Amino acid sequence: MKKVILGTFLLCILITSSTGVYAQDKSEDIKKLSIEEAIKEGIKNSNEIKLSDLDIQIKEIELNQANYREKKYKKGNNDNFSGTIEGFQLDANMVSKNAEYEFQEEKIKKEYKIENLKYNITKYYYLAIQARDKLFIAQNNLENVENNKNIVNKKFDAGLASKSDLIMADINLSEAKTTLERASNDAKKSLRELNKQLSYSLDTEIELTSDFNEADFLSDLNKDLEKAYKNRFDMIKIKNKYEIAKLDFETNAIKYSENTYTYKYKERNVVKVENLLKEVKSDVEFDIKSKYDEVNVLKRQIDIAKYQVEKEKEQLRLKQSSYNAGMTTLIEVKQAFNNLYKAQIYLDETVSNYNLSILDYNKCVSIGEIG
Repeated sequence: MKKVILGTFLLCILITSSTGVYAQDKSEDIKKLSIEEAIKEGIKNSNEIKLSDLDIQIKEIELNQANYREKKYKKGNNDNFSGTIEGFQLDANMVSKNAEYEFQEEKIKKEYKIENLKYNITKYYYLAIQARDKLFIAQNNLENVENNKNIVNKKFDAGLASKSDLIMADINLSEAKTTLERASNDAKKSLRELNKQLSYSLDTEIELTSDFNEADFLSDLNKDLEKAYKNRFDMIKIKNKYEIAKLDFETNAIKYSENTYTYKYKERNVVKVENLLKEVKSDVEFDIKSKYDEVNVLKRQIDIAKYQVEKEKEQLRLKQSSYNAGMTTLIEVKQAFNNLYKAQIYLDETVSNYNLSILDYNKCVSIGEIG
């Protein structure tokens, strides 16, 4: 795992001694959560997952009822269906197969909800880290601007800085304070969004203990395609539908001859589902390959973003040296700070998007979408 910690490059320039915005009171009411612990908490507290467990139990009862009904028919305890399509279907275990498929699909739906929850918790955890570190940078940026203002004041008193430099330093200080206030509000909002995903009260205090890591992506596309054809919900559902359509046709064919409407209609249903199966398989391949390409594009963007951070770091160093030598203006130094800040934020957003794209890809392979 390659660690990319927000603010590493910027803070080495901005900070000579760090106070740490998030050095909060370590009281017992603050929850310490890694990203893995947050996911476990979210799953444990999710009402949607609890509802899914009940839905699975209902489908299991329906399956047991279907098995009982078929056994009862085969023992000859219900002659009303003898010689009928329903009787043929009971004899072919079509009712229990259909119930088994629905039971199987309900369990996959639960896994889909779990994977969605994992994705959302990871997303909002990353956003909370970003907001926290933006706040950290904003506070240290304010300290840096205050230091710059003191330097400008001394230069102005010595006749080495202009009145416009003095005004600009005041403007910069005002902007830095506003940025800090905005960053503080964003940090609170991001934690509330994470608390919603965890089913906590909105203002629960959380200490985020995971680092901002760049995930590894070692997937084999061809193997993942084969896995998806076997495990994805849409593939399983259409295969189940195909098996039921075949059974429906075969049981109706016992009673109806080839030249009847019912026979042809049921035969058409089988062909229709066969075509749908091919279409779904093609859609699955398209979906997975698209997401695979997206992961790799974002990976390349991370490399570019890292280079940009290094470039802006050097530009800031040069601008500071030039200003101290009286060869450039305070406005240019401020712009260099802003450029480095934007580059670092972009790097972290790209890492976040990259990690989320891997989660999205893995979900696409293992479960897919459930309509």
